Amino acid sequence: MKKYLAAFVGVLTITSCIRAGDYDLLPFRKGLVNSIRGYTIHDFSDDVYKDTETIRESEVIMNKALTARKGEAILSDKFFDKSVYEKTIFMPNVSGTLQGAFTFKLDARKTYDIDKWVKIDGVKYYLLQNNIGNSYFLFDDDGNFYEHEGIDKDGTLQVMSETFMRYPSNLKMNKIVQTRDEISNVHNGYEVKYGGIQLDRIWFDYLTYDGNDSSGNFKKISFPNKPGLITINGKGFRIINADNDKITYMVLKNDD
Repeated sequence: MKKYLAAFVGVLTITSCIRAGDYDLLPFRKGLVNSIRGYTIHDFSDDVYKDTETIRESEVIMNKALTARKGEAILSDKFFDKSVYEKTIFMPNVSGTLQGAFTFKLDARKTYDIDKWVKIDGVKYYLLQNNIGNSYFLFDDDGNFYEHEGIDKDGTLQVMSETFMRYPSNLKMNKIVQTRDEISNVHNGYEVKYGGIQLDRIWFDYLTYDGNDSSGNFKKISFPNKPGLITINGKGFRIINADNDKITYMVLKNDD
């Protein structure tokens, strides 16, 4: 009876100890052999959206004679979005070699793609793929290498017991965050362009933007071909001179 009891206690002890990384390693969940010292692999995106702001582009010079050629804008007030993204790249601080089961050379002039990471003992490690199959070297946010390699086993990183060497000893990975902007199409506002002379009238192309359709909606408007005062979209203009190629005009100061 004592022998059976001892055996039962031993099984309980072993079962309670099979746990590693950030998940339970009980055999009926992951498989005993494939999960010992295993860590869940997560996807890493090197291009992350951060923020979007609306930009207004409106520049009007008042009470000054200006000249615009045919097809050029004489008045505009446009809105578009600027989205900010952060892209993370990784480069070694010096050229060197990682010597494990296989030799892996790092070039300080190159960037290395990283698309996976794991957490070991609360520390985030990025996975640098080795030359062979699903083998990886690991390094943390400070670029310092973890002393063991790992192998991807169906989305679980199995850490090898053997350590690897790095040459030179100060070899590490630099994490560089770059910011880039993406400008959207104009999504609101208007623009007035000079359209030339036709049938003794001065013509303008009036373009309005609504939504994300950058082509907008056209409307042609015209005035008699003579110097004088006109109003376009609430703005007063003094026409000084106009021919089919260009127009000389002045935007009059207003209350807004």
